[in-house]
Amino acid sequence: MSTRDKMLFCQILSSLFLPPDRDMVQQLGGQLYAFLEAQIRSWGEDPGILNGFPAQDSPEMLLKDLEEEYDRLFSDTGTERVPLVESFYKPWTSDPHCLLPFAAEKGFVMGDSAIHLSTLYQHCGLEVAEPVRGMPDHLILELEFLAYLYQGAGDREVKMFIEHHLDWIPSLKENCARVHAHPVYRSLIDILDLFIRTEKERMEKSCYGEKTVRSEIV
Repeated sequence: MSTRDKMLFCQILSSLFLPPDRDMVQQLGGQLYAFLEAQIRSWGEDPGILNGFPAQDSPEMLLKDLEEEYDRLFSDTGTERVPLVESFYKPWTSDPHCLLPFAAEKGFVMGDSAIHLSTLYQHCGLEVAEPVRGMPDHLILELEFLAYLYQGAGDREVKMFIEHHLDWIPSLKENCARVHAHPVYRSLIDILDLFIRTEKERMEKSCYGEKTVRSEIV
């Protein structure tokens, strides 16, 4: 998988976690399916992970289903509420001096991860647009920033970002399974989880190889 493909992959997945619209539904078929299938095969994995993608539903029916599902799971007023926000899945802060009673609890937004990412975006000269301006650690922004890193940074920076800010995806995956999320969203999260694991393994091998070469030189 080329660096350009990784950047494109992150941008595509980011767009698919926005509130669904007709453009999003159209993306789910044809060339997108072929692109994702090719990447999954390149990782040596079974493309059956894409089974959640629609085969028979009309675009109008699929859009209606996904709009209802997005409201049920990912909106602030959702009946099941499975937020696409990193802070929600981690202790609100690790600051030992914070005296707020919920400081070490989970289920809140604008925690440490959000503050850290706000600082990173500002340092890189990036602005956060609506509808997630108040959630700097929302999944769609994290994927956009990962695409940005693939474009201009190295494996070291990518590895650090994945380890520090995308380590909550397995929890998101578990929660979506628990509430029987729509197959489309289950497949998208499965693909993202697989991508992250594949990249971590690749970069760990790369780092190990570099250390081995250095030790032999010394």
